[in-house]
Amino acid sequence: MSALLFTCAVLAALAGCACLALSQERHWKAVTGTAPHARRPLRIAGWALLTASLACCILCERASFAALLWPLLVMLAALATAAVLTWRPGLLHPLARLVAPKAS
Repeated sequence: MSALLFTCAVLAALAGCACLALSQERHWKAVTGTAPHARRPLRIAGWALLTASLACCILCERASFAALLWPLLVMLAALATAAVLTWRPGLLHPLARLVAPKAS
């Protein structure tokens, strides 16, 4: 169960950072080629996913270790998101389509 919670924490952190990045006009245009129509839902989803990642870390490990693990996961997720946006922004297109089907 611990491995499943850790996997959920990693995936939630990745999706949360990607949603926060897509809430910025520049990144949305790089991924979809269109102007963003609603940025607030992306920000809410991003912060909700990061909070879910924190909850999974706390359930997976004790709170003392989760306080170290979660910031590292968020840092790695942000780095991975930046790398994807730099070299392969099209990889985030399915997430953009999922979040805002009309705009992509």
